[in-house]
This record gives sequence, C-alpha cells and structure tokens, in this order.
Amino acid sequence: MKYSIENELFKVEVKEQGAELCSMQSKKTGREYIWQADPEIWGSSAPVLFPNIGNLKGGEYLFNGQKYQLPKHGIVRNNPKVSLINKSQSRISFSLGHDEESLKIFPFEFEFKINFLLNGNRLQVFHEVVNTGKDPMIFSLGGHPAFNCLWEEGEKLSDYFIEFAKAETASIAQLGDNGLLKKKEIPFLKDQKDLFLNESLFDNDALIFTELNSSEIAIKSKKSKTKIQMNFGDFPFLGIWSKPKAPYVCLEPWDGLPDYEDSNQEWQKKIGNHKLMPGNTYYASYQIQILEDK
Repeated sequence: MKYSIENELFKVEVKEQGAELCSMQSKKTGREYIWQADPEIWGSSAPVLFPNIGNLKGGEYLFNGQKYQLPKHGIVRNNPKVSLINKSQSRISFSLGHDEESLKIFPFEFEFKINFLLNGNRLQVFHEVVNTGKDPMIFSLGGHPAFNCLWEEGEKLSDYFIEFAKAETASIAQLGDNGLLKKKEIPFLKDQKDLFLNESLFDNDALIFTELNSSEIAIKSKKSKTKIQMNFGDFPFLGIWSKPKAPYVCLEPWDGLPDYEDSNQEWQKKIGNHKLMPGNTYYASYQIQILEDK
C-alpha cells in the first residue's frame, strides 16, 4: 500500500511496508527524482535504518551477556508491521512498535515513528524514537534514500557530481568483503567541494565519511542547473553509495556505523549507538530540497 502527499510543485509517495519513500515527482517537469527500485539493479528506494546501520559482526551482538541477531540495517526495512498513523495533505506518519517477535532480536520496548512533511520543494524526513520500557534503550538510526541521475536525454553518469557545502579534506572508512569496517581510514578528499561520479567510484562499496565539516550536500549535473540538496545536520556520519554503473546515487545520513572487523560485539559500546532513558524521545531529521532549472 502506498500513500501520497502533494502540493502544487511535487507529489510524494511512501510505501507503508517499511515506511519507504518511493517517489518524489515534479509536477512542473514530470521528473521522478527517487530511484524506482529496479530489482535487476537494486530493489529498494529509501530503506529506513533502525536500530542498526549496516552489518553486525557475525550478524549478532551481545547485550547483558546474551547474544541477539539483527539483519543488515535493522528491523524497519521491508517490515509489513509498519502502520500508517496520520495523514494530511502535506504530512504522512508511520509507526512501528515492539512486539514478541521484535523482543527476541532487539530486547527493548519502543515506538518508532517516521514522518514525511512536504513544504513547497522541501521534504523533511523526521524520526522519533520513544523508549516505552523501564530500562535504557540503545540504538542507532539512519536514512538511505536513492536519487535518480540522468535527468535529461544524452547525459552520462560522469556529468554528475556531489557538491559539499564546504571544501573538505576527509578520509573514508572502508568496508571489507564481509560488510564490516576496516580500522584504518584512507585519505579521499583534499580541500575539495566536488566529487564527480563515475562507473567505478563504488567498486569497493560505499564511501563512508566519519568526520565531515559539511552538514549539507547536493547532487548536481554539469549540464543542468537543477540540484537535489540534502541537509543532514542531525547526523554525524554520511554514506554515499550506488551499485557500480547504476544511474542513481544514495545519500545516507547515519548516526551509527556498521561494526568494525575487530568489534567485541558489545551493544552498549558500539560506536554511534545512543542511550535513551525510559519515557524519553529521540528526535532526528534530514531534509531533501529539489531546485529545478525549469
């Protein structure tokens, strides 16, 4: 089931299963800016990541001396138990709560809410994590929206680039074949604002930035004045990823990380994890703004 919100500029669609953003289409140009989950290339559009980002070492973690297993990117992605809780012309909200099954793999009582708010050419994705239990809850969360490239006929992937708000000198954390982070980061950006896409940029998986100065980035083309801009100030980490040679790119705001290869698997000590006290709510949002050239 899909639900939509719209205004005079854009129509946005979100799948109830997994609360996954699946369309942001311009009414002015007809362009679709969200990747349409082609299963032959990558069958998702914008997975929601909670309570973990990426892979865990051995697919499991330790909490209070007990082992638990969580899938890659957690329990919201593709989850049919996500339900619509509110809808208006400009806002749509979904919720997922704990149950007997979730407690077997994530032993915390919670309510996870995600809200999509459309205002002009801006879409805000606003998360709320509520600890409904009696003990502190430990988690991380993130976004994984994929944006179409090749907006016009005749364009090539190499026409597109990521523009950082500030000139960056930054290293990237590397993922091994097991999807776990290597301890040593490698230099990647040197006093530059622009990162051009190419067919081999993601041959070694995602580019994971753990120390950026920018809290805003944009997807742009040399052949267009259109840009997709993302503000991710609530998130300390950023992943940029695509399947090699695919005509899309993911901008992924994260407040946690995959496990490192040498992880001791202790959930309480996992880098980026938050500790939320009983009765409290954690808030984090990112914003997508599309500025068209026509």
